[in-house]
Amino acid sequence: MRRILAVLSSVGVVAASVLVAVPAQANQTVPGGGASFPSVFVQDCATRFNGSQNNFTVNYQSVGSGRGKSGFANGTYVFGGSDSAFTSGQPSWGWEYVPMIGGSITLPINLNGKNGRPIGNLIQLRQTTAAKIFGGQITTWNHPEIVKSNPRIARNLPASGITLVYRADASGTTNNFLQYLNAWAPTIFPKVQDAMDSAFPGGKPPSNSISGPQNAGVMNGVTNTPGAIGYVDLGDALKAGARMARLQNALGEFIAPTAQSAARNLANQTNIDSKGLVNLNYNLQVKGAYPISIFSYFLARTDGGGPNGLGVRQFVRYSLEKCGPERAAQLGFVPVAGKVLKRAVEFANEIK
Repeated sequence: MRRILAVLSSVGVVAASVLVAVPAQANQTVPGGGASFPSVFVQDCATRFNGSQNNFTVNYQSVGSGRGKSGFANGTYVFGGSDSAFTSGQPSWGWEYVPMIGGSITLPINLNGKNGRPIGNLIQLRQTTAAKIFGGQITTWNHPEIVKSNPRIARNLPASGITLVYRADASGTTNNFLQYLNAWAPTIFPKVQDAMDSAFPGGKPPSNSISGPQNAGVMNGVTNTPGAIGYVDLGDALKAGARMARLQNALGEFIAPTAQSAARNLANQTNIDSKGLVNLNYNLQVKGAYPISIFSYFLARTDGGGPNGLGVRQFVRYSLEKCGPERAAQLGFVPVAGKVLKRAVEFANEIK
């Protein structure tokens, strides 16, 4: 399980046969929308898929997991994208989750040290320290708890205030980040949900916080606010040239977010249920594993009652079997592999 290179190289072996396209009457548009976490990846795959055949044109709108789930359920989108499960408003017809891509939730930091140089990528945070920061209990960068975890840069930590930047919309990124915070600090963050504003201690955002729409909006807020920290996918953080904190994993290691450190985590996350969801262990003890690594999902119909089911099935399989292995790591993501890939392809074949 821990031989990550072997796991990732098995992707091409598992994907034995790509579905042969059946000619459509004319080029048909396949509208999708949802999670912004995988948007960088999905948009890239859609561009490549659209250029590889002439039957279907896939369009994906990055609107957040909340709107992706509701849009899929009400028929606005032929397929949806989500990083979190439905809690209400599920479709009344047959459907499923298909794990599409893995990645990291990172904590970008916009902070200069006393010497005037950026130090966001040098900051190490323990699990409970991160929870206290986002819970509004730690509000300055030279707080003793941060200093203790950062002996190499302790003297360079400024006394400036911390600004929290969170998602303004219903978000699977928020849901997964809250799962992580809840796993380590349930007394600070007892609720796991898609909305961050009401999940803060006391049910309202701290006074040192601001919000932004989607992951790109959070990243913009961090970039434009000295002393800010937020939570976004690695793809958006890399795109913005952000400096990201090193987070402590269950073995006590401080790990930087990369495609490789996320792969070490996700290669060991194989508890996939009958609906397609992977039940994540946020206390995973694997050397070199980045602790907030998640899967993102396609939402797809299995009842044959929606339009262009063939186009959805072809695009999902293309993303899993070709685009993922070829493009994921370059974009800051982790291709679905091993047991999860095998099951994901089985789920993809059920799309109608």
